[in-house]
Amino acid sequence: MSRIYEELKRAQRERLERQAAEDHIEGERRISPRKNLRVPVFVYGRAGAACEPFHEETTSLEVNASGALVALSNQVEMGQRLHLTNGATHAERECVVVHLGPPGLRRPAIAVAFTESAPDFWESPL
Repeated sequence: MSRIYEELKRAQRERLERQAAEDHIEGERRISPRKNLRVPVFVYGRAGAACEPFHEETTSLEVNASGALVALSNQVEMGQRLHLTNGATHAERECVVVHLGPPGLRRPAIAVAFTESAPDFWESPL
């Protein structure tokens, strides 16, 4: 009888592990995995109520084929369109702000998504 009990426990454990793995995959919204990669970037956009143009030199914190996480001192809004230029290759792509870091930091991290996939933007294919 203990052998049957052990098999039932094993099957239950495997089912829970499989369900946890499926839940993790469903919760992941990135198209491609992020890489910790520091690349100099120039960010161009418009800020404030007056839509004043700004540009800022910064560095990527994490990158993937569909965007990046960058530290930015200029205040931006969700959905705002920006232009990102790779400082090493001078490639430029339009992107959209998809996540804002916590307010109050000098340079909060923001996530941007390219409007079109650009796996070669970061110099080497991801």
